[in-house]
Amino acid sequence: MRPVNERRRGELADAAIEVAVREGLHGLSHRAVDEAAGVPRGTTSNYFRSRDSLLEATQRRLMDLHFDLMEQFRARSDGLVDSVSGVLEHALTQYPGRYLVMLELALKSTRDPDTRLAFVGLTGDAMERTYQAHDVDRDVSAKDVQMLIVFYNGLLFTSLVMPEILADRSPGELTREALEKLLSISGETP
Repeated sequence: MRPVNERRRGELADAAIEVAVREGLHGLSHRAVDEAAGVPRGTTSNYFRSRDSLLEATQRRLMDLHFDLMEQFRARSDGLVDSVSGVLEHALTQYPGRYLVMLELALKSTRDPDTRLAFVGLTGDAMERTYQAHDVDRDVSAKDVQMLIVFYNGLLFTSLVMPEILADRSPGELTREALEKLLSISGETP
């Protein structure tokens, strides 16, 4: 068996994200990824044998890109509030399509058992990575991480699907305000 070319695999996952951002999940196919990546027809199906494996690779790559962004902001931010609000603001202003695809994949997983299985595995990874990222700055529990993820995903959803609810406030501004309120209620320093 031939070794897997991880660089090519990553390039194909990036091309899959481009296709999904442009056309939605319904437009994501092996052939569309081949075209977007500029590779010979059949290349994507050599790396991802089924549509489910292509969806899983897309989801995993989106998660990796998100955690890379999180790490960049955490490294240069002044604490949790600054980091989370900065990531959310940047994500939604620079990469809204990526996050819309993440939401599409999450919604698809509620009706498709194969997608659900992959999604549950990736969610566990996301919980652990979020816990590790925020445990550096403060003592956080698994419940804290769970609440942060629920809050974060709710704000992502609202910002992308119902932006009029935010009125004139940016997602980062709203995140900062909400986290500062929550932390002051709990008696922690933001």
